Amino acid sequence: MVMLCGSVANGWVRGGCVTIDHPLVSVITATYNRSNVLRYTIASVVRSTVDDWEMIVVGDACTDDTQDVVKSFKDPRIRFYNLSHNVGEQSGPNNEGFKHARGKYIAYLNHDDLWLPDHLEKAVSAVENTGADMVFTLGIAVRPGGPNVLLGAAPGGSYQPHIVVPASCWLLRRGLIEEIGPWRSCREIYNAPSQDWIWRAWRAGRAIRLVPEMTVIAIQSGARTGVYATRAFEENKDYFERMCCDSNFRERELLKIAYDYASETHQLKVWRHVRRAGINILKRATGLLGFSVYTLVSFLRFRRKGGVIDDLRRRRGLPPTI
Repeated sequence: MVMLCGSVANGWVRGGCVTIDHPLVSVITATYNRSNVLRYTIASVVRSTVDDWEMIVVGDACTDDTQDVVKSFKDPRIRFYNLSHNVGEQSGPNNEGFKHARGKYIAYLNHDDLWLPDHLEKAVSAVENTGADMVFTLGIAVRPGGPNVLLGAAPGGSYQPHIVVPASCWLLRRGLIEEIGPWRSCREIYNAPSQDWIWRAWRAGRAIRLVPEMTVIAIQSGARTGVYATRAFEENKDYFERMCCDSNFRERELLKIAYDYASETHQLKVWRHVRRAGINILKRATGLLGFSVYTLVSFLRFRRKGGVIDDLRRRRGLPPTI
């Protein structure tokens, strides 16, 4: 048994005694050959106001210096496993990570996303106070060239299949994974594996609640052409440093999103609003029918399972999955 010792604050261990064999939260991060952004992702977890966690980083057969980057933190709470064969997307590494997870709760963090320090504190408090099976916080999607957008804004405060909730925003009871089952391979589904999994939990009638707090910065690789080939990391570094240095970081980011959204809605471009209304009607209609509009769109666009992931890999500068 390994213990880290210090003091207790806010109802959780903050520099207190943490039994690593039985952490409160297991953080699972799937990664592939982007060690230069992974270092900022790990650093954002280390800054958490909750210390009682373990982080399981699973490489999808990484061939770069990912293992060295993980070791450089010299933190016994952080462990690295590297798959022997490349899966090509998150389902394999995330399922492997769960095999090694020992926490009461499970959280996922994409290797190019960042958590604000109070992410785990807000999420754990919500899941314990509401009794939900799963909660998700709000995130900001950083768009190349802007404007940034808010992720996870769920009308009514509960998940619905017409919204996209990145896995980096989730926190769930470990028993929910045992009930719903592992992430399905992209070759078994039309949707992205993360959105397929949360949809399955919703279909099973599990309580999935919104935490109305912005705690995640998503710097999505699918929106950045060739990012794996160029190994771009400047945005990740910039956002991490701003999070560390600016005490009003969250407020500034949310205010900018609100301003951009208000400016757009006041523009006299009626067709945009009509189009948006039509899309929202379609999203809600498919939800009422029990499936995700994103699954329907992927089916119509690619006509084959795994097409959405192959498209993302092409944009990222990676070959198609096998």
